[in-house]
Amino acid sequence: MPAKNQMPDKNQIPKLEAIYRKNPDSKGLVMFIHGFMGSPKQFTELINVAYEQGYSVAAPVLPGHGGTVKEFASSTYEQWQNFTDAETERYSEDNEKIYLVGHSMGGLLAVNTAVNFDKVCGIMMIASPFINTKTTPYTIKIRIKQVFSGKNNPIKKVYIENSGVPISPSVMWSTAAPSREVKKAIKTARANLPRIKIPVTAVFSTADELISMQSSEILKDELINAPLTEVILTESLHAYYTEPEQEIIKDALLTTLKGCI
Repeated sequence: MPAKNQMPDKNQIPKLEAIYRKNPDSKGLVMFIHGFMGSPKQFTELINVAYEQGYSVAAPVLPGHGGTVKEFASSTYEQWQNFTDAETERYSEDNEKIYLVGHSMGGLLAVNTAVNFDKVCGIMMIASPFINTKTTPYTIKIRIKQVFSGKNNPIKKVYIENSGVPISPSVMWSTAAPSREVKKAIKTARANLPRIKIPVTAVFSTADELISMQSSEILKDELINAPLTEVILTESLHAYYTEPEQEIIKDALLTTLKGCI
């Protein structure tokens, strides 16, 4: 909390805490990997569903997230990927099977991790890009709502609550460098897709303001050695999901977990 009479720093967010819940009768571990500017908070519902079904759960905080805009702006793909690999290795010590769930860039990190760990038995990617994102009028419209709309706007509320970096106009000028790092994750993941031999579930939305459905086509073309299940939503944004479509994602997660762990 800021000191009395001291204004809170708009470039700082409350420190994020990684999530880990060991299930006493664990069937295996599900690790949730957030994306660019995201946080473990966005997986709250999925984490609860997986834990209630008998799985241990973990959701780490990627480097550069949960701190200041300056810290975020200096974070790199190598840091994100090495950290994801290290967390997977750490949880591999106590779990025979690990299932990776990644949102957006987190799905790319999951792909790149999976090729190096035999204990990873499946991947679920939610809104993961396999082509560089482009700014469109629709993107700008949603971004303006996020930044300038009132606090009660449901989309802005979700984006703020789940963000791993401050949501303010200054952030928009501080993402250029780390955005270039995301392109490295995309390039590496596409190179690794033919190496994936475990089941993959991919969730896309036709209403996503950042990720075009071209990513779906690329995934189907380049994931040539693994079974793929696609879930196509029609109402949800990149990180805002309607309640009915949240239920669809939950069902997809449980279905794929049963075939993996």
